[in-house]
Parts: sequence; structure tokens; C-alpha cells
Amino acid sequence: MYPESNDPNSKLLLLDGQQRLSTIKQYSENSLRFWKPNNHDVYMNYFNAIRAMVMQLGSGADAPFSESILDDLITGKKDEAEWADDVAPYDKDARGELRSIIKEIRDHVKHYVNLEDLGILAIKFTGSKEHIADVFANLNKGGMPLSKYEIFSAAWVNEAIALLAQGESEFQDEILDNVKSYYSRMSQNAEFELNNFSEDELSQSRSITLSEFGIALGAFVQKRLSSLVSDSPASINEIGFGLLGIAMDLDNRSLSTLNEQLPLIRKSIQTILDKTDAICTNLQDIFAKLLKRICATKNNEYAGGLTSTFKTLSYFAALWDLDPSSTDYKTSLKNIRSYYVYDYWTNSWTSHGDQRLFDYYPAIKKRTYLKPLTDEAFKDAYDRWSTDITPSINFAKEVQSLVTIHANLTYLAGTIPYGESFELEHIIAKKRLNASEDQSNRQVFGGSIGNCMYLPKLVNNKKKDKTLYEVGENARFSQLIQDSHYFTNSEFEAIFSSLESKDFETVNSFIVRRGKSVADDLVDHLLKN
Repeated sequence: MYPESNDPNSKLLLLDGQQRLSTIKQYSENSLRFWKPNNHDVYMNYFNAIRAMVMQLGSGADAPFSESILDDLITGKKDEAEWADDVAPYDKDARGELRSIIKEIRDHVKHYVNLEDLGILAIKFTGSKEHIADVFANLNKGGMPLSKYEIFSAAWVNEAIALLAQGESEFQDEILDNVKSYYSRMSQNAEFELNNFSEDELSQSRSITLSEFGIALGAFVQKRLSSLVSDSPASINEIGFGLLGIAMDLDNRSLSTLNEQLPLIRKSIQTILDKTDAICTNLQDIFAKLLKRICATKNNEYAGGLTSTFKTLSYFAALWDLDPSSTDYKTSLKNIRSYYVYDYWTNSWTSHGDQRLFDYYPAIKKRTYLKPLTDEAFKDAYDRWSTDITPSINFAKEVQSLVTIHANLTYLAGTIPYGESFELEHIIAKKRLNASEDQSNRQVFGGSIGNCMYLPKLVNNKKKDKTLYEVGENARFSQLIQDSHYFTNSEFEAIFSSLESKDFETVNSFIVRRGKSVADDLVDHLLKN
């Protein structure tokens, strides 16, 4: 609990304890749900006694006596007087006894826990509000911990930010709408009703909390940068609060002190939104083209296997203080797309991502995207990464992303040829690999980039385990075969012969060779454009 003000009689705000309150609420609504399993022997004694009476009466009741009937009688879903009349229409004493037994059980349930006198242990934090987030982070280290963004929401409930009047800023109007949408989704999923929340009041006051601004800013980014930011609450929160850290030059590891920057945030809202919108537009223009998956029905699906939050935030950090018309800004944008792949191949963001992100901050600039990658360094990165390729049959999300980028830069660039939809598929068909390999001991690199590409869906669904040559489609797709490094007919013959003789090393050599060709292709196109 945390006092709303310094007044000794101030209301206490509940910041944590929803699970306990949820249980109390559920108990008040259906006490039997808790009493019955904890008093099963008592319950069954009553049940058996009532059932014996009902059977002895030989009543014309609608259905045989059951636990569900008894439960409905105890909870009041079924009227015990009417039920007793049905069970013993001609025996007044029996009706009275049955009603008495039901009342007796109800008294047991009712007095099992007296909610009015229930004492609940509570912790009252009376320290400085700047430390609330840290306190609650420590309290939630055990059990199922809250995310730090949930902690911020609890800690910053009184940190208000006033937005401009409606119509003065399209972006600030959108932020307010995002807050409303956030509460709308919350109310649909919440255990408790949202008290003191009114869209009308929010529209009139146009005052939001710091945590609401962070969440709304994340949604603001996601709408504009869907190629890199998913619509999951976790992703939206990470991006929104992370971006506020960048705007305030506050290390991502110290976001709990964002409330100390509140005066500056209030002054900078429009600037933050203007910069965010511009950077999102530039990044979306790049990554929508690179990561767009060619699907028949899903027109806005992106391959995000190489994406991470810190990596995405580093792009904002590197561009934040640059003039969009400057050479440095344009150069950084151009290089970011090649670093997107290079950083994955070098495992740059797999550990200590928060420290690496801080290096890109405007005030630090230990790292930037100004220096272009060299062809040699880029291809060496792939060579080192590819040494860890292991036998598999399924495509990891990272492989799907690399193959998607390659396809969008090469054989599927521009208008999709032949008027067909394409889908990610095995070049050496999965069915053929499964027939040749011991599936519990894979030896072929069937799930690597060397065996993965986008193939025409209609043709691919028909051929199942055949190649484009075997179904006579090689002439029609000759350009696709050439641009994608699809195996030649003679290469397929050697591959299938090797599969038949269990010479998996030879099969892998073909896959590795094609993977290298795809990677070289990908590097050349990323560095060239």
C-alpha cells in the first residue's frame, strides 16, 4: 500500500496484491467452490443423507439426486422449498427436514470464512515515491514476478502528464486514444472492474500518467513500425518505455527513475512524438520491404526472427539527435539494414543487450551505424555463424527471416512473378528426407538456409516431394531457378543418389554450398543498395 498524499488520513493506494483480492472476490461470489473441496467428508455425509431420504420417499422428482443438484441448492441457484415440495409432496415433516439440512449446510459454508472480520497482512510503504518502483521490484522477486512495466504502472499512478487540447496535436490525440484502448482491453480481461475510469473524463481532463504515456508511446510505435515491433503487450511496453529512456538519455537499466525526468518529459512530449514518427516512417520503409512474407492470405506478416527489442531501440538511439536531412542520418539508415543481419550473425545482441544499447545513446555514442560494413567482414561473419549449423528438418524463425530477406532482395523483388503466391518450403523435399533419415537421429542440414526458399504455392502443393524439373515446370520458372540458386537437375540427381546410399555428408555439401551462395547474394545486395 502507498499513501495517496502526506495527510495522515490519506487514502491508501493498492499497488500489489491482485491475486489475494481475486481469491477473496471469488470466495464472496461462490463460497461453496472453496468450502466443498476442503470439507469433502462433511459434504459427502450430507449428500448421502439427503440421497437416502430422497430414495426412501420414492419421489417424482425431475432427476435423480446428484451433487450438482445439492450444489445448486446450497448456492441458491435452485429454490430449496420448491425442490422439497417436488421431492416430498405429501410428507410435510420430510419437506421440513430437507429444508433444514440445506440450511445447515449453508450455515457451514457461510461461516467458513467471515470476510467482514478477515485480517489481511499489508505492507505500507512510507518512503520517497521515487523509490516505489525499486521497492516493488524487490517484493516481486519471488513467486511469479511482475514485469518492470507493471511495477511502473503501480508506482507512477500519480505522475500526471497533461496533453494539449483536442485538435492541437494529431499525435497527442492519438496518444490519448491509445490510453483509452489500453483500458478498454484491460476491462475485457480484468478480474476487477476499472473504478474511476471514464473515457469522457479522460477526454475532458486530457491528463494521463507517466506509465500510461509509456504504454501509449509503445502502441504509437507499433502502429508505424509493425515490421519490427509486434502487437504483443510485452513488446509494446518494452519499446515505449525504452524509447522514453532514449529521449531522456536514461540507461535502460535505470528506467525506474524515469519519474525523476517528469518535468522534462512534460515539456518534450511533442518533440518526442515528432521524432518517433519520423524515425518509424524511415525504418518501416526499409524493413517492410526486407521482412515482408509472401503469403497468399496474410498481407501484413513479417519475418521477425532476427529482431529484438534492444536491437530495434538501438536504431532509435543512433538516429535520435541526428538531423533527418543530414548525411549522417541518411548514412546510418542505409547501414542499419546490413547491420540488422550482420549483428545476428555475430550474436551481438544475445547478451548484455542493455549495455550495448546504452552505447548507442545520443549522449554516449560509443557505437553508431555510420561506418559501413565491408564485404569481407560481412561474409566472414556468415562463415563463422554457419559453422554452428546442426542437422534438423524444421526451419527456425531465424532461418525463415534470412531466407525472406534474400528472396525480397533477389528472386521475389518487385512484382511477384507468374501471378502466384509463394510459400517457404524445403528444396530437398521434407518427405524425401524423412524417408532416407532416421528421424530420431538427424544427419542432414534439412532446416538450414541452404535448403529453404520461397516456392510457387500452387505448383509446390501439387508436386509434394518432386522438384520443379520432375513436374516439368523448370522452363516456366527458369529465372526463379537461376536467381534463387535452386539446385540444377544434375545436382538433384546427385543429391537423391546420395540420400539413397545414406551418404549424408555429400547431401550436406550441396546444402552448405547453396547456403553460402545465398549468403553471398544477400550480403552483396544489402551493401550495394
